[in-house]
Formats: sequence, C-alpha cells, structure tokens
Amino acid sequence: DSLSTANVEFCLDVFKELSSNHAGDNVFFSPLSLLYALSMILLGARGDSAAQMKKVLHFNHIVESSGPEFKDLAKCNRAGRIHSELGALFSQINRPDSNYTLSIANRLYGTKAMAFHEGKSVTVEMMYQTGKFKLALIEEPQMQVLELPYVNNTLGMIILLPVGTADLDQVEKQLNSKAFQEWTSPSNMVQRDVEVHLPRFKLEIKYELSSLLESLGMTGIFSQVRADLSGISPVKGLFVSKVIHKSYVEVNEEGTEAAAATGDVLVLKRLPIRAQFVANHPFLFFIKHFHTNTILFCGKLASP
Repeated sequence: DSLSTANVEFCLDVFKELSSNHAGDNVFFSPLSLLYALSMILLGARGDSAAQMKKVLHFNHIVESSGPEFKDLAKCNRAGRIHSELGALFSQINRPDSNYTLSIANRLYGTKAMAFHEGKSVTVEMMYQTGKFKLALIEEPQMQVLELPYVNNTLGMIILLPVGTADLDQVEKQLNSKAFQEWTSPSNMVQRDVEVHLPRFKLEIKYELSSLLESLGMTGIFSQVRADLSGISPVKGLFVSKVIHKSYVEVNEEGTEAAAATGDVLVLKRLPIRAQFVANHPFLFFIKHFHTNTILFCGKLASP
C-alpha cells in the first residue's frame, strides 16, 4: 500500500512537471521505472541528500525506528526495505507465466480516418471496438474515464477523456492523487456496453530529468559540493550528473487477445443501448497493474 501511494503521488508530480515543460506535446514515461532507479541511489544517499530523495519519491511517510542511536541504521534499513519491496513488486509484475502485450485487449477491428482535434487537425487511423467495459462519467470536470483490460485482466489502460465543454487543461488542473482515486473508484466505474473509437499511436520519448527532479526538491544529489552519496563510496565529490529516462508504447489492434471475452453466447432481441467513447481529441492515459495497484506508464496524447 505504501509503495502504491508513493507510485501514484510521484507519477502525478512528474506528469504535471513534464506537461508544463512540454506544453502541447505528447508526454510518456514510466513512474515505476523511475522510482526503482532512484531507489538504488537512495540506498547510498545519506543526510540531506537522502531526506530530499525520500520526500520527492514520497517514501518519507514510512516510519523510522525511534531512538537517536538507531537513526542512521533505521534510515539505511528503510531504504533497503523500500528497495527490497520494489524488487518483490517487479517480480509480481514480471511473472514468468505472464503474457503481456501492452496493446488493447480483445480483438480490435476496422479503421476509420478521423481528425484528431480542432485547431490542430491531424488525420489518424482510428480503431473501433464494441464490448462491455468499465466506464465512469465525471461531472466536474466533465469527462469520461474508460478502463480497457489487457491479458487476463492483469493489466489495463485507463483513459481520461474530456467531453462537452471541458478540455484537457481543466482535467490536468484538478488531477491529484485523491481525485484520480475517486475518478477511477469502483463506485464510479460501471461496466456497460461501450462503443470505443481510439487512435492507433506509437510514442517513444526520451527525457533528461535532472532539472525536473531538482524543481521537485531533489537538489542535493546533483551538486558536487552538497551531494552525500557516502553509502555508495567514501570518495568525496561523488554526485549524480544526469537522469535519463526513455520509454516506448505502441497501441494498435495487432497481437491482442480478448480478456473480457469469456466465450458466452448472447442472444439479443433488441439493439443494446451503447455508450459512445470517441477519443478524437487529446486525452490522458495510464497503464496499470491491477493486483499491485501500480501505475507502470503514464502519458498524454496531444497529437498522434
């Protein structure tokens, strides 16, 4: 639970900074990958450098052992425990029997050219699918929240799509951990017949994140004078020069298999009333591992 909370909080912090720094551009990154990489540095960080990292990574809410004589040991053990738990989390996500294809579950068929959004009209290939999906209708800001499951319902993509008079800026302004949990809560996400129109897209984005992490408060480890990484090496002057992060996603209808299709045969005596989910304008998306409640990837599709 503590890792899940840290994962969501850190994810949204980084997303808001990236979205602000790259206004109008696509955004895509893996918060879990970043947490894991930075936790390795945290193992060797001490003093203010460690305190800043714990705060930015949202690890600081884990209680330390009391008593000054155990202070340094507790900090070291806590960082080690966090790293160990992250390792266990990765083991759960990357099980040998898993068959993840991070693309839309169920068979998607048919394409349709559609202008992505007004003002910046781009013709893209749209995928079309009808089926039973979890869908929430949020009133403020006005949007639809759709959950598309992957293999065996282990993973899924959650899409936040503004509708009506709302735009993506309004969604981003109100996006925080509490709002995200509420928007995607079981009380809001109701399974129903949905007609889904989703663009094919491929994102491969590389970031240099040192300045972003500094703006969040992780300044010490990037300073040759102030960095305390004595847990890695006693050599003075050791510091982090760059944090480079690269991630890739492709969403298409190839190589996907039905997770929601159970093989039941339905006999319909009338046409079902279907909700329309048409992602022909910018949206936010999150790829999540449901069992561990962990966000693996986070992105914004502003232009396919």
